[in-house]
Amino acid sequence: MAADITVIIPARNAAATLGAALASLAPDRALILEIIVVDDGSDDGTATVAADSARQHDLPVDVSSVHLGSAGAARNVGIERARGAAIFFLDADDEVMPGSLSLLRSALEGGAGLAIGASIRRTEGRPDKLKTPHGYSSDRRRNTRLYLRNELWPIAMGSALVAAQATDGIRFPGAIGLDEDTCYWAAVLAHADVAVIEAPVLLYHHDEARMARRFIDTPRRTFLAIARELDRLANAGVEREALQWRKAWIAQRIARQLIKHRMFADAAGMMRVVHAHRTFSRSRKTLQYQARIRLGRLAGPAPAITGSTGARRTLIVCHDPAFPPISGADLRNFGNATAAAVFGPVCLVSVRPRPDAGQPLGPDIRLADLTTDAEKSASALGWWRTGGEARIPRPALGRLKALVRTFRPDTIVIEGVPLFKLVGPSRRLASQLIVDMHNVESDLADQLPRSKDRRLPSSGVKGLEKKAATIADRIWVCSRPDRERLGAFVRPGTLIDVVPNGIPRADEMPATLPQPSATDQFPVILLVGHLGYEPNVDAAERLARIILPRIRARLPAARLVLAGRSPKPSVRALAGLDGVSLVDSPDDIRPLLAGAHLCVIPLAMGGGPRIKILEAMASGVPVIATPLAAEGLDLIDGEDLLLSDVDEGLADLAIELCNDPTRMDALRARAHRTAWSRFGPQAIRDAVRHGLGLDDAGR
Repeated sequence: MAADITVIIPARNAAATLGAALASLAPDRALILEIIVVDDGSDDGTATVAADSARQHDLPVDVSSVHLGSAGAARNVGIERARGAAIFFLDADDEVMPGSLSLLRSALEGGAGLAIGASIRRTEGRPDKLKTPHGYSSDRRRNTRLYLRNELWPIAMGSALVAAQATDGIRFPGAIGLDEDTCYWAAVLAHADVAVIEAPVLLYHHDEARMARRFIDTPRRTFLAIARELDRLANAGVEREALQWRKAWIAQRIARQLIKHRMFADAAGMMRVVHAHRTFSRSRKTLQYQARIRLGRLAGPAPAITGSTGARRTLIVCHDPAFPPISGADLRNFGNATAAAVFGPVCLVSVRPRPDAGQPLGPDIRLADLTTDAEKSASALGWWRTGGEARIPRPALGRLKALVRTFRPDTIVIEGVPLFKLVGPSRRLASQLIVDMHNVESDLADQLPRSKDRRLPSSGVKGLEKKAATIADRIWVCSRPDRERLGAFVRPGTLIDVVPNGIPRADEMPATLPQPSATDQFPVILLVGHLGYEPNVDAAERLARIILPRIRARLPAARLVLAGRSPKPSVRALAGLDGVSLVDSPDDIRPLLAGAHLCVIPLAMGGGPRIKILEAMASGVPVIATPLAAEGLDLIDGEDLLLSDVDEGLADLAIELCNDPTRMDALRARAHRTAWSRFGPQAIRDAVRHGLGLDDAGR
């Protein structure tokens, strides 16, 4: 057989799975004329993965970059550009079996317009399921009717090969993200003969949680959009009764998810569509759903759900109080709360009680705590904790549930796997659950030193991260490298959004480049961070004992300021060294930045003070750091900051920069521009908006 098959793969942020999908096509390389990867606005390197896989497996891959926002519209782009006599659609997170295209191509040679093979459906936590096509006949009208009524197995993308002439004039609906494949296959079945093979040709990954999220975000709009597309099939000769049956079935399916998420008013609206169909109105399932809606509404109001055009209520749960923000975790949590407040009210709640520090300015963020000082020793949630989990007093969960009843959030954001005991219970409290992983803790655990009294096995933490990914709707990470690390072991299809750390307290800082500090003591070197956090403690000790003496040998007036909360005794001892001072838990970091000439960050392990790098750059203070300290920020060495792997190199860079005022001024200016353009308030608002799913409306 000649190479006459066009493979079309829609891909949006599919870097974690696309390589495996393309590799699975390699055994059928001789039949493939072209592989069109339609990259729909990816920002995770999807196109790079496609190019690398093409070289590795000698595949004829062509990447088309578009910004359409739906898999159906992306597939249509592929159809328009296809040159093959047959078209094969494959999703970027699925894989074909070796020899599948050969089997499907042979089935088409008998004159059929569509060849359908069996598929293996893989769902997290369940056994694989073989789905074999059956019941097809030479009666096209009957095939279409039975397909719409679910009396034939659904055709999975990647399990069928369609002749190019059979799809002439037929396209996927571009305005819906559900049932667009059903509408397409129904139209093809109405015009083409079918050939069936019983051998499995596809392994596809079924994500029930992702499907459910699409239903509950904007249920009425979702249903109406699908109903309009089904109505269009009537113009292609599809029986109206089959289309009406399909509409009622979809409404019932949406109602099931709405009931599950206690959205009873929306569920009642969907059930009115179900009742309008004579077959569904008398079914046992319809009566059961109706009873559950009545009971649910009697039990009290459910959390309010708003669409993308309304206010989005966000509840952010963290371990330590995030206001006033001082260290890295506080700054990230409060920064995310500030960004989310643009889209609706925010409640920022901590497990530990907060100090009496007042309320943040502005009416859109309220503060709360889940425990009191007297409850610190109360019994903990769960009888056993994995290393890396925080101890959560049992009263915290009761207060969280009570808070949800009054605040009624659309989204709950949980701060990382240390609060894993709250992840499962929170799933039922709002329509969307997000876990914000400040670090990929399993990767961090492998970097930190172990001691006899402190065990943090990465395998246990990785297990928590994998479980959190199966429970949550979305995961937030700080950087692309963290997304790649996490994506390597969580379930395929997990929504992982990069919500970077932003400039701390940017609204309190001038956006113009400040003048450098004028002082007789030059240079003043600053290190800011949580000084009880082991990676920062190690950095402070090396900076004070190794790097600073080397700098002072050439610049005798140089001095070091260590600033941060909870300094360990070993850090306090550093203040006794020549040229070293310690500022314990500063109320305001701005005066320290205004008086600094350099920030030197010799981080050798862990996540470290990356937020502090941004704060220094935004304040016009040049940064010299290890590559690990700046990892994930995508900063350019020599332009945004200066990097070295070794302590001696960091010291030498500091000396050279201080002796070159022109270069120091240029570095300050470039770093300042980079910080405000890429990590300023607008950039973080855009990232949080995407991370809350507000950009997904209509997809």
